[in-house]
Amino acid sequence: MLSIGEIAHRTGVSRRMLRHWEQQGLIEPARTDPATGYRRYEPTQVGRVNAVATLRDSGFGLEDIRVLLDPALGRGGLESVLRAQERDLVQQIDEATVRLTRVRHRLDTLETRAREVAMNITRQSLPSLSLRGLQASVRDETDIPAAVTQLRERLGGDIEGAAALALVFDGTDDDQITVTVGFAHSGETAEGTRDAIVAPITIAGVEDGVSVHFVERPSDVSDAWVVIDSHLETVGLHSYGVYRQLVAADGAVTLQAGVRPLPPDCASPGA
Repeated sequence: MLSIGEIAHRTGVSRRMLRHWEQQGLIEPARTDPATGYRRYEPTQVGRVNAVATLRDSGFGLEDIRVLLDPALGRGGLESVLRAQERDLVQQIDEATVRLTRVRHRLDTLETRAREVAMNITRQSLPSLSLRGLQASVRDETDIPAAVTQLRERLGGDIEGAAALALVFDGTDDDQITVTVGFAHSGETAEGTRDAIVAPITIAGVEDGVSVHFVERPSDVSDAWVVIDSHLETVGLHSYGVYRQLVAADGAVTLQAGVRPLPPDCASPGA
C-alpha cells in the first residue's frame, strides 16, 4: 500500500490538498492506522487522485467533481454538470475578452500619448495662478478623483463654460495631498456658482517647469503623467511639487509641473 507522501509524490498533489479532498469525501484512504492515524492507499487510487486533480484544473468545483466521479452518474446528470461548466467558461471568456480589450486600448493610448508628449512638451517657467475655488485634503492619490468630483459639485454652476478650470494637486506634504478646484479669477464669479463658499486661492509660480498641451482631455490623466515622466527621464529630469491640470472652455487640457534634475544615480543612460 502507499503512504500519503507516496501518493502526493506520484500525483503531484500536496498532502494538504489530499487531506482536504478526503474531508470533502472525494478521496478515501483504503486504511487508516487507528494508533498513528497514518493513511494508506491502494495503488489503484492514484487514478482517482489524478482524475480529481484534472477536473479541478479544468475549473470544476468540488461538488461538481463529486457528481462527475459518481459511478451511478447518468447521461442527464453528466449533461447538466457540463452545461453549467460551459456557461461558466463562456462567462469567464467574455469577461477576459473585455479586460483584454481594455488593456490593449490602454497600451495604444500610452503609445499615442508618448508621441503627443514628445511633440507638445515645453520647458518653461509656470506663472502663478489666481483662482476662486475650493480645496480638500486626501491621504492617497487614489482618493483624488472622488475629491475633485465633490469639489466640483459644491462649486456648482457652469464653471467650465465661464472660465478656464484649474485642478491643482499639491503632494509636497508627506501626510496629505491638497486638492484645489477653481476657475481663473477675473473679478467676476461664474454664473450659477455659489459665491458664498468660494475663496481666493493663489498657486505659486514655478521658475523651471514643463507644460504639455492636449487638444482633448486624456482618457486617463495619471497615465499621461506616467508618459510625461518617462519622457523627462530621457533628458535627465523629473517632475515634482505641485501638479496642475488646466481645462480650457473648448475642452483642451494642459498639464504642468515643476521639474528638476534627476539624482545622478537615477539618471537615464541616454540623458
